[in-house]
Formats: sequence, C-alpha cells, structure tokens
Amino acid sequence: MFFYSTNNISPKVDFKQATINGQAPDKGLYFPEEIPVFPAEMIGNINNYSNEEIAFQVIKPYVGDAIPEAELRRIVAETISFDMPLVKVTDDIFSLELYHGPTLAFKDIGARFMSRCLGYFVKDLGKKVTVLVATSGDTGGAVANGFFDVDGVDVVILYPSGKVSTVQEKQLTTLGKNIHALEVAGTFD
Repeated sequence: MFFYSTNNISPKVDFKQATINGQAPDKGLYFPEEIPVFPAEMIGNINNYSNEEIAFQVIKPYVGDAIPEAELRRIVAETISFDMPLVKVTDDIFSLELYHGPTLAFKDIGARFMSRCLGYFVKDLGKKVTVLVATSGDTGGAVANGFFDVDGVDVVILYPSGKVSTVQEKQLTTLGKNIHALEVAGTFD
C-alpha cells in the first residue's frame, strides 16, 4: 500500500518510508491511498479471534511487505500487551477501554506501535534517528514510554513549563536512556 501527503505535492511512499519520514516533505500528513475492507468472514466470526490476531489482520494491509509477518506479529503483540476490556454500557452500546496501558492514555497504543516499527526500520539505516515531540499532556508520556530503550531511536520531548500535571512530568522526565525531556516556556495548544 502507498501513502500520499494530505498536501498532494510530495510523491507517494510505502509504509516504511512514511514511518521513517514521519511527515511528508511538503509538510502534509501521510494518509493511506485506500482503506481496506475487513473480510466479512472475519467480522462474522470476530469472537473466535484474539485481540492480537484482529489487530494483525487490521494493520497488515497498511504495512504490506515492509515488515515480515513474524516480526509484525511480534510488534502487534508488544503493542497491545495490556488489557483493553470491552465494557457493556447498555444492551446495544459497548465501550472499548483503551486507557489501561502503561501511561493510562489511549495514545499508548499508537506510540508503542510506531516505536516498534521505527525501531525495526532503523536497523537498516545504519544511523540513529531522533524523534521530536511537543506535548501539553498525555502524548509525551505515551511516546516516552513507548520509545523507551528502543535501539537506534532517540526521543526529545518538549513540554511547557507549569502546564503539565506532576504525574505527566514524571512520565516525561524520569526514564532516561534514549528519552530526553526539555521544559520550555510557552504552550503548544
């Protein structure tokens, strides 16, 4: 599958290049050129599949051959290694609780998946990459935790002085190793 820039100026790229680039050269966001249809057979039998298998089947069309199947399965398993209960609200309404990850933010899922994919691709680059993040809250904590100790990837997190909670600041500033947090004057909102 290919990904295009939302500014429609940069050339289309595959999953690997979109992951490594992070943002298109024309400053647009990468978007898949198609949204695959989930197989009706699987939807009809969804209760027979593990969360890991469902996640793998959903993400595989986007990743294509950029990551071998066994490696992608490992990445998916590490990404969703925490409970995500489906809670019944009423007879017809259910809520999928995505906030049971290590930083208690739904963003743990995306940050963990991105970190593992980027870590896989960086091995071929022969050099370290730096991820720059600006946060005013839970994004920074999820990124810090997700990318912590990922070989070949340094993370610099900018956060506004006095504008994050004590818990969030500790999530950003206490990991060390490849996670570097910088408190700055101003806000990002």
